[in-house]
Amino acid sequence: MSKVVANDSTKIFQIQKWFGLNENPDGDTGLKMGEAAEMRNFRVTRENHLQIRPGYAPVCDLAAGQPVRGLWCGYVAGVRHLLAACGGHIWDIGADWTATDLGEVNGADVFFFDFSKKVYMLTGQEYYCWDGETPTLQVVEGYVPTVATATVPSGGGTLLENPNLLTGKKRQEFSPDGTGKVFHLVEEEIDEVLSVEGTSIGHTVDKAAGTVTFESAPEKGTNTISITWRKGDGDREKISGMRFAELYNGSSDSRVFLYGNGTNETRYSDIDRVYLPNAEYFPDLNTMAVDSANTPITAMIRHYDRLLVFKTDSAHSAQYGTITSADGRVIPAFYASPLNREIGCGAPGQVKLVENDARTVFGRGVYRWTLTVGASRDERNAQRISERVEATLGEFDLAQTVAFDDEERQEYYLVCGGRALVHNYAANVWYYYDDFPALCMERMDGEVYFGTADGRLMHLSTQYRNDDLTPIDAYWESGAMAFGKDWGRKHSSTMWVSIKPESQAQLTVTAQSNLKSNYARKLVASGLSSFGNVSFSRWSFSTNRKPQVIRVRLKIKKFTYYTLIFESRSTSATATVLGVDMQVRYMGNVK
Repeated sequence: MSKVVANDSTKIFQIQKWFGLNENPDGDTGLKMGEAAEMRNFRVTRENHLQIRPGYAPVCDLAAGQPVRGLWCGYVAGVRHLLAACGGHIWDIGADWTATDLGEVNGADVFFFDFSKKVYMLTGQEYYCWDGETPTLQVVEGYVPTVATATVPSGGGTLLENPNLLTGKKRQEFSPDGTGKVFHLVEEEIDEVLSVEGTSIGHTVDKAAGTVTFESAPEKGTNTISITWRKGDGDREKISGMRFAELYNGSSDSRVFLYGNGTNETRYSDIDRVYLPNAEYFPDLNTMAVDSANTPITAMIRHYDRLLVFKTDSAHSAQYGTITSADGRVIPAFYASPLNREIGCGAPGQVKLVENDARTVFGRGVYRWTLTVGASRDERNAQRISERVEATLGEFDLAQTVAFDDEERQEYYLVCGGRALVHNYAANVWYYYDDFPALCMERMDGEVYFGTADGRLMHLSTQYRNDDLTPIDAYWESGAMAFGKDWGRKHSSTMWVSIKPESQAQLTVTAQSNLKSNYARKLVASGLSSFGNVSFSRWSFSTNRKPQVIRVRLKIKKFTYYTLIFESRSTSATATVLGVDMQVRYMGNVK
């Protein structure tokens, strides 16, 4: 926001609010005062003040020289843990920042999710879990389903649970009749019988026929004998090949939907025999194919009582329903309907729920999906919110882009290749960071942490004034300001800069014009006496914490357009600019 205070020939133009970066494709003459044509390593606070971004410092070394492929913070068996994937291993990071190796994993990037007192991990090659109590993680073997019950020795019985894709193991319950000794399984050509429970009578196995023959007939009973066997190893690759997960089951989160294997299919978990949700049970029939097989599912997220499903070129909404099977059973089913046939998600797994709206990255834009209960196909569901930074976003490789929502500070990050675009959705402004080597990000205790390509865990915080002892190179450049008269020549020799007093609060101010790009550079400082982040070259004895206004004499003559610039390159400085007042005198028309 700007204000103008004027007399006949002199006006004071005030910047009282800062509006972030605006990469206007038509040039910077149309930017409003407070917007930046170029902005690097500055942020805008919730109150619309300009501030040098936080720095970062290492808190933990994992596997030297190996990239951190995943971060997760949550509860496992009632205890909170911070887990990291690095160097082909999973690390449990303690309160003292020591890392405990939980075991080796196959695959590159690791996706974590918690379910039923465990944490599960997907790598695109295998499916792992950790219960928080055993010293190492485990490969998920899979729930063993009871495929039939109340089976007489000659076979038959009541079909109960479908086979599990994760395993070739199955269980069958028998009701002996007191005379039969040969018990027929529902499958032939089995690999092995794993256990026979409910009797101590000796037995032999015919794997080809799929039978178990007892030495004598077991005593008559109902479901008193249970036989577990294995035939094959299931169809694990349909589950282990998935890369991402989302929880959904209508109005609850009791099913795990897996996706990300390059197809248009998602596989979802089921409840076990005792009606408990189970993330290790994926029947073959529990699959949902979304739209055409030509494009894969790239992202999924629960929104109200529906599941939003994004593909590379479209968006769909899935809802819970039921169907009646041929044997009369009512079983759950999920139905997908299109929301948008043109816009989807180009960054795999990077959909976030921000202020109760889903956000995806597609092409050169970030889209907010403003959906209401019962919303149907409507192109207006997708609202583009990133026009001001589309030039920089267009340089991002979406396949390598990571999205992160810092709810504490209401900042939405898009990170790729050591660069970050940040949307402060409280102030609705964008800004840009470089020298920001985050591969994955996580929040714990209100603080933000990220993993790097060299195997370290960094803490991002305003308590650091540098990037791991490297200076933060901050730069802010306004648009070309004509001060209301682009046909007139102007003169400016004085401005007033208001800065929040802090330890080592300082930055440099300069300007450019349509006539000259190299003007004097003036240091503006409002430091407090403190031994924190101290620099004796700029020592201050001030203890006044009231905002300070500093007059800056910067003479710019006969200009038509004026560009204001703030700079800082320091390992110890910070600055929060509250406002700027620029005195401008009109001289005559451009000749």
